[in-house]
Amino acid sequence: MLLPSEMNVDWPLLPPLDKVSITALATLLCCWMKGTQIQRPPRSVLIYLLAFGLIIAPILSSFDNSYELQEGAASIHGFYPLDGLKIAGRYVMLLIPLHIGRRFLSTDRARELLLKAVPTATLIYSLPMLFEVRMSPQLHQWVYGYFPGNNFVQQIRGNGFRPVVFFPHGLTLATFVAVAVIAAAVMMRAKGRIVKLVPNSAVVAYLSGLLVLCKSLGPGVYAAVFGPIALVTRPRFWVKIGCVASLVVCAYPMLRHNDLAPTEIISNVTSKISPDREVSYQVRLLNEGQLLAKAEQKPLFGWGAWGRNRIHDKWTGQDISVTDGGWIIYFGVYGWFGYLCFFGLLAVSLFQAHAAMGKEVTRENIIRGGVALLLTVYVVDSIPNSPQEWLVFLLAGSLASVSAVRKRAPKRLIPAQTAHGEPALAK
Repeated sequence: MLLPSEMNVDWPLLPPLDKVSITALATLLCCWMKGTQIQRPPRSVLIYLLAFGLIIAPILSSFDNSYELQEGAASIHGFYPLDGLKIAGRYVMLLIPLHIGRRFLSTDRARELLLKAVPTATLIYSLPMLFEVRMSPQLHQWVYGYFPGNNFVQQIRGNGFRPVVFFPHGLTLATFVAVAVIAAAVMMRAKGRIVKLVPNSAVVAYLSGLLVLCKSLGPGVYAAVFGPIALVTRPRFWVKIGCVASLVVCAYPMLRHNDLAPTEIISNVTSKISPDREVSYQVRLLNEGQLLAKAEQKPLFGWGAWGRNRIHDKWTGQDISVTDGGWIIYFGVYGWFGYLCFFGLLAVSLFQAHAAMGKEVTRENIIRGGVALLLTVYVVDSIPNSPQEWLVFLLAGSLASVSAVRKRAPKRLIPAQTAHGEPALAK
């Protein structure tokens, strides 16, 4: 959260080192040095297969894209096997949080600490956020000498600004704050204190006010919908929502192709909220329709990287597309194979957690369901926006170990009969 966004050290034939990969490697090294007494969960063949598929997806995509693409007056670089191998290394880095979640955050105590860590980090981060709300998002420019993405204008909302700090975009930070609000609501339901001497209700109220200052509609909707769900419904219902959402996202390209996605309903709602938002949403739908049509030209393994999946002007070759949703990015770049490997990992984690969840409203089930609820937010957010992959995989890894740990729980000792008919302990 403090490292610069969109900056990386790019070495030949090696995956680039950025804030995600550096943090993942450092955390893995610390976990390896510290060690753990947590019992290693059994291996999940399906998760291993999907993770391996995600790693090799760029390599498979490169086999059919090893040529320059002529777009009007411009020529787009070919996506060669060496490029695919390099991006495969990046996905190895992204899957490190998945391993950390499964190996080191596989107990209910560890998941509770994870739920506490998100709102606690947001409370600390709120200080520079409040500064930028008043003074405009300048900290990234002052500390690192540049503003990520050259999208400063997008952070202007009405007569004020939405904070960015060291995140890549103000919307990304707002989504993280919304997740923190939901995590705090889960801890309030579990009766676990986030900050000593401060009631959880005060933490929820403060983070909710901070979310309002982020001036982002989508994250506000997530908090307004999932927050009350965490307070009044059963934890098993939370996981059911995540399972349904993951299935919808896995099938979303097919739903959009057959006009089964509720785009018209969302358009009508946005038009009532603001005409400007309705126009923005229509532009998004137009771009996604064009990108989907191009992605379906190579549906199995996609177009590869370097912008080959995007729409270009047929005369000048200029890139004229806008890619916001994570679903269309993954589907266009890696096709159905890479798309289902990525979102399939999240779906399998949620379904494994559902298999281990009981109907009782216990503290353990609340904690497990809370992690599932946070992951559900990012699964749903992958349709309109790009997900924060590092936190997504960390949550998925911790969640995927729920059923594994439960299966390895020791069985209750039952009395057995000896040869003389006397009861004896059976091992």
